Amino acid sequence: MIRHLRLLFILTTAILLSACGSTQDLTPTYTPEESALGLVKVTDESSNSVIGPACYSRGRLSSSLSQSLSVANSSEGKLYWYPGRYLTVSPDGQKIAYVSRLDGQNNIVVRGALGQSSTTQRTFRNVKGFSWGADGNLYFTDVNAINAYASNSYISVINAEQGALVTQLTNGSVNDQDPVTLDGKTVFFYRDSKKGPSIWSINRDNGTLTSCARGFSPCLIPGNPNAFYCVRNSASGRSEIWYVDFMSGQETLILSDAKRSFANPVLSPDGRWILCEGNTVSTDKKKKKNLDIFAVRTDGTQLTQLTYNSSIDACPAFSPDGRYVYFLSTRANDKEYYNVWMMRFNL
Repeated sequence: MIRHLRLLFILTTAILLSACGSTQDLTPTYTPEESALGLVKVTDESSNSVIGPACYSRGRLSSSLSQSLSVANSSEGKLYWYPGRYLTVSPDGQKIAYVSRLDGQNNIVVRGALGQSSTTQRTFRNVKGFSWGADGNLYFTDVNAINAYASNSYISVINAEQGALVTQLTNGSVNDQDPVTLDGKTVFFYRDSKKGPSIWSINRDNGTLTSCARGFSPCLIPGNPNAFYCVRNSASGRSEIWYVDFMSGQETLILSDAKRSFANPVLSPDGRWILCEGNTVSTDKKKKKNLDIFAVRTDGTQLTQLTYNSSIDACPAFSPDGRYVYFLSTRANDKEYYNVWMMRFNL
């Protein structure tokens, strides 16, 4: 396990030191294909240090290694990235939360959904993926460093609005990430191991842990507590979106492509669409390897690319009414720092 975690740490460190694309040119605010999106920049890199997925564009993981790690991996363009939910919207749509670099660590901050009001720091730890539960709590990946070469993580929870009490839900001896919940009672997350990532649940009332299915980045389905969407890496190394009913055993491939991978699925409030991020090559003269936001119907039809910028666009999150999508992007600043952006959803 230590060897596995050490490899994960080394890969992550290498990725954090490199970006998907050059930092030499100012990335434009939008491209012609995005003219109908009504893009709005919510945060400002001069006063916020927003954290997003780490990407690596100088090579490609082998299919065997990609299956053993929770990594979105694409043979086309030789790009892979470490997905995670670094952005979410409050259940009432009034606030957003994202991960920011503060005092040498990555922590969750909360602010008004349109960027109004100052940010409020809600964690004082080292955080990766997280979600905002309907019960008013933030469920997050709590990173614990073992040594200079490796770390593990566990699932913790804190109230989104007030207080400093943090409750640890899993034991921290493994690598648990990206928690999500519908009711605050059963929390789903994924666990990395030598056999690859798998999705688990924990019952908060009695602490019962249940192994559900292989995969990572679970996306829950309101009204269907026995199923979720998730990401799985195929035998060829591509990352795909799957529907899994872990009680009946039904498993259906929703989204796969021979030239790209997809990750970070989120479900629209009406249950008709899945948003995700996928790797692309920009359509401008730069031909940059990057990530864009895609939409697909839950039956796997009508795949639609929403963003086309040569920047990294990732971590989509719906507003509760389904009319808008928040996402992270490195566009429109000369150092390609992440910011929170908002766009219309017109499908």
